[in-house]
Amino acid sequence: MAEQQQQMPMLKISMLHHRDRSKDEETWMKWYLEEQIPRFIAVVHKHGIERCELYLTPDPFKEKFQADLDTFKGGRDAGWKMASYDAATIYWVSDPQKLRNLVSDPEYQKIIEFEKGWIDQNRVDVQAGTQYTFIENGSIVNTVTKAYD
Repeated sequence: MAEQQQQMPMLKISMLHHRDRSKDEETWMKWYLEEQIPRFIAVVHKHGIERCELYLTPDPFKEKFQADLDTFKGGRDAGWKMASYDAATIYWVSDPQKLRNLVSDPEYQKIIEFEKGWIDQNRVDVQAGTQYTFIENGSIVNTVTKAYD
């Protein structure tokens, strides 16, 4: 019987953006969804990125959940806080070279220029890693449960 080759998990790279504070949140979100994404996505697609997502974090959500953190942190230190970024652009790739190709594409520079005055170019955090799913469609998957003693 042939040995099965284990498939590497997809690499998830998240670019965490802060809006330029000269723009109100509603106007900024509208710009991102209606102006930025329609221009940006064709360049991303050209480089074979397997999946691209946008995750928005409106201030009212952050404020509400910060209040919850302050109340329900379960006796943990007071240092728990909501992340301050306003949007995450999330790329899923099977090969990190695809993202390298994207950010080195001359068309990508047009994206950066278009973002000026909308996205704070000096405050971008990046995360890179893999993601594991343990509850899907309401069921526990990919693990065997254990009890705390």
